[in-house]
Amino acid sequence: MTKTRVGSLFFLVFSTIYLYQSFNIHLLPGSHYEAMTAKTFPYYLGVMGIIVSSLMLLFSYIKVDTEDMFNWEKLKTFDFKKGTYFVIAMLFYGFTIRTLGFIIATIIFLIIGFRILDEKNWKVILFTAFGVSIIFWFLLTQILGVYIEQGMIFDYLIGVQS
Repeated sequence: MTKTRVGSLFFLVFSTIYLYQSFNIHLLPGSHYEAMTAKTFPYYLGVMGIIVSSLMLLFSYIKVDTEDMFNWEKLKTFDFKKGTYFVIAMLFYGFTIRTLGFIIATIIFLIIGFRILDEKNWKVILFTAFGVSIIFWFLLTQILGVYIEQGMIFDYLIGVQS
């Protein structure tokens, strides 16, 4: 089996599951009549993923390249340790984003990610982590109008009662 076919099949399965899960997204009352809802982007992303991966799979059968054969020996050269660290960092991010808030959790995640990738320049790490987090937060909240909860830590610090 070629690398293209393995990647296409994986992407096809992933996109199918993603599309299926996009139907489970709950909408706010009254948002069913809006042009853009929380389901819109995931739905079209899943559909496009299925189309692209199906085309890749189809074209891999039309043109067979012998150099594209999957080399199982190359699996030994992959750095699964860094991949595992990234999965752990993503789990940490997912579990802490509600407590710490989007900006703080994203900054911590990006700093951890840079350190996993062996970046040593702290000026670059901090400037990029803070800049990306704040710019992305600004685009989401101020430009696109997406509500992002500030995080429970701020509620505790300023004494907001719920």
